[in-house]
Amino acid sequence: MKKIYTIEEIQFLERKEFKKLKNSYTLMNKAGINCAKKIYKSYLKKKFVVLCGPGNNGGDGLVISQALKKLNQNVTLYCLDSNSYKGDAKKAYKKNNLIKNNYKNLSIIKKCIIIDCLFGIGLNRKIKGIYKKIINKVNKSKQKVISIDIASGINGNNGKIMGIAIKANSTYVLHAKKIGHTINPGKKYSGKINLIDIGIEERKY
Repeated sequence: MKKIYTIEEIQFLERKEFKKLKNSYTLMNKAGINCAKKIYKSYLKKKFVVLCGPGNNGGDGLVISQALKKLNQNVTLYCLDSNSYKGDAKKAYKKNNLIKNNYKNLSIIKKCIIIDCLFGIGLNRKIKGIYKKIINKVNKSKQKVISIDIASGINGNNGKIMGIAIKANSTYVLHAKKIGHTINPGKKYSGKINLIDIGIEERKY
């Protein structure tokens, strides 16, 4: 049976991989492209609404939206402005040439697939403000939701809801399951789990 990780264990593995690659963006790019390929195969010719938050999970979404667009899919991207991103997520923002819609104008079209990249496993505080409104809108929309790595608002270590959380139909989990996918509301809110290979070789660690 594949190991289920704490957030700290996954972050340790990632740091090791960053050192090996000498470029942490490579891992984000690979994760995003592999997610996009899987989404493309499963939901050909659908309309996609990609929601990107401020951190590296948002960076994954910026890579995914760009990759889906390259596969000639219908993609609407919502994200923050350039100043809200840093590091690898900033790199992904600069490489993304889609129209970057503002959350003030968030409109969830019917018969779309929502790709949730608002918050990842690093979330450590309760969600409020604009993000709370976005998540409410997503949950009320009754559209199919794919969360990337973890449903936004779920604590990666204990599966508890951090104020509010996305109810995903499926979660594309990067590398391996985290504890938060398997217990408490996290189990239900994750929906169907799909593991996405991002090229980390565990046996070396």
